[in-house]
Amino acid sequence: MNVPAASYHASAKLEIDGKKAPKDLMNDILQIMVEESLHLPGMFTLVIQNEYSSSREQDKPWRYQDLLQIGKVIKLGFISSTTESKSFSEAHQENILEGEITAIEAHFNEGTQAPIVVRGYDVAHRLHRGYHNRSFQNMTDSDIVKKVVDEVKIKVGQIDSSGEPHDYVFQENQTNLAFLRERATRIGFELFVQDGKLNFRNPKADKEELSLKWLSNLHSFRVRVTSAEQVKEVEVRAWDYSQKRSIVSTAKVEQVITSTKNGKGSETSSQFDGQPSKPKHIVVDQPVFKPKEADAIAQSLCNELGGQFVQADAKAEGNPKIRPGRIVKLEGMGQYDGKYYITETRHLYQERVYMTEFSVRGLRGGNLLTLLASPTQLQPGQTLLVGIVTDNEDPEGWGRVKVKFPTLTEDHASQWARVVSLGAGNQRGFDCLPEINDEVLVGFEHGDIHRPYIMGGVWNGKDAPPNKVSDNVKDGKVCLRTIKTRTGHQIQFVEEDGSRKKGVYIETKGGHTIALTDSDNSISISSTGSLSIQAKGNISISALGEITLKGAMIRLN
Repeated sequence: MNVPAASYHASAKLEIDGKKAPKDLMNDILQIMVEESLHLPGMFTLVIQNEYSSSREQDKPWRYQDLLQIGKVIKLGFISSTTESKSFSEAHQENILEGEITAIEAHFNEGTQAPIVVRGYDVAHRLHRGYHNRSFQNMTDSDIVKKVVDEVKIKVGQIDSSGEPHDYVFQENQTNLAFLRERATRIGFELFVQDGKLNFRNPKADKEELSLKWLSNLHSFRVRVTSAEQVKEVEVRAWDYSQKRSIVSTAKVEQVITSTKNGKGSETSSQFDGQPSKPKHIVVDQPVFKPKEADAIAQSLCNELGGQFVQADAKAEGNPKIRPGRIVKLEGMGQYDGKYYITETRHLYQERVYMTEFSVRGLRGGNLLTLLASPTQLQPGQTLLVGIVTDNEDPEGWGRVKVKFPTLTEDHASQWARVVSLGAGNQRGFDCLPEINDEVLVGFEHGDIHRPYIMGGVWNGKDAPPNKVSDNVKDGKVCLRTIKTRTGHQIQFVEEDGSRKKGVYIETKGGHTIALTDSDNSISISSTGSLSIQAKGNISISALGEITLKGAMIRLN
């Protein structure tokens, strides 16, 4: 550990359940560590001296056992100043973390010491307890955050507007923390607890800037500037089935707070003999329902990639004002001077020496949890895709079709895709090929996009079913089923009496009908033109009742 100059003075502040910690406890503290992040719950560790001689009663509680128990509320802060201010009058003091004790450890060593380690988190840890399966309807992401944190009794701080409400959002067997982080990442928001309150906000520059100078109050600084992942623009593609059209959104300018003399990442993306001239990051695997939602995702990813251009880690004299979400202005390092947006901090107080480490990581955590998180991206062939039929004239005569995938590209069609059909077999089955421009659902053999299968057609906001839903369903039961062709020929199965009697109806576009009705046990055949019945053998007409023949003229040959 770097030791500050002799002119530097620091002390710690500790409250337990709202009361100032006793002086004896403060004297027995060997180490205090507080870690905060814009990506994870804040964490604290207290290491407390504890004498445990072999002569003492083994069942006797350790000195602070009643004071420090799981569930107790801890508030930690630091005071730091230098002789550069008169009589240390301009001290930096701030409460850094308010949290709850979640674990207590005892380390019995070779001597008589058995130091106690007290660990805990800020209240965000409550969001990590338990998994949930539930839906949220007609709510914005901001509304969802407020509802969830209220359930676990967390106070809210800054909650920015997240835009339009979602028709439906499902929390699929996730912890509340994982679920809310997913919602935040999707739109480029930050989700973190500070001063006991949860914030859900757009990243923004704090008005107050802290100045640090290398070899003065900044002891070490490691910075990395990289063109990796940098692009000129981000494009999000999706499918709007209410309008039967593609959703395409593009973001070209990253909105990042960190600002140095090295410029922006997108500016370096084509500095390799100009090739590629306009590198683009394309997103095709995110469910998007509205253009504004696509805009938010595109800008969020653009900001995330831009935030990876400059990454830094630093160690400074202890200063409780160095917090995630704040800006430090760094000086004395030439090209690397500038304003850096802090995303993670680590305050360490040990043997009355106070140091602060901080990191700059953009919208990514740069931590093990982030790196090991389950991937949300699926390769296009590993999921189902929307397809639009472009060709249904299979040169091999196998009944295959070609489709384009609008969420991937409008310019290229698929390999010939086999059509899943009812009862398909040798010279048999329900032969009903999809039409050009029909929307279909496409699956893939072994997840290989080169082996597509048409699983069926789907209706949308432009292509409606042949009947109104209100005509099909009565009291939750389907009472009308229809098979209808493009020109209007149809077969209807009526299950209950209504506008039509219960039975089966066959009708052509021209109005010719055959009705087999069960309600009155009758069969009727109707033609808008001529009706002819022919047989190579005999025709027999018989009835238990009357037979009536009626016409302008009746001829019997």
